[in-house]
Amino acid sequence: MKEKTVMDALVQMKRTGNLLNELTDLTRQLGESIDRNDQVSIQMLIAMREEPLGKLQAADKALREQLEALDDREEAEQLAAILNGGSAGDGGQTVKMLCDQVALNRRRLKQVMDLDRVLNQRIGRGKSAYQ
Repeated sequence: MKEKTVMDALVQMKRTGNLLNELTDLTRQLGESIDRNDQVSIQMLIAMREEPLGKLQAADKALREQLEALDDREEAEQLAAILNGGSAGDGGQTVKMLCDQVALNRRRLKQVMDLDRVLNQRIGRGKSAYQ
């Protein structure tokens, strides 16, 4: 796989990681606001979460466009496999860094989703989106 292809994907995955960290922080703050029953903070934090969520969608779209723009189908398939959690295989250091970032992002996303599920059930009670 070309180094530029891997680096472009790594940049997007690092951006995604930073956004997931921001989203995790906002979600934890939301949980604290729910614990305090602070309605103003709850509404504010819910609104604040929209920005990193929108940026996450944009980063995902950029990765998809990068995959579609690759002329080499084999390279596109290799990159797609890595982005879906596949191993680095015999790729270089940059490919390993990309694999590590993908794994880190998956763990962070799972944490955010689990926390979001708990908070949604606490706020929504019987009307939770996760019911």
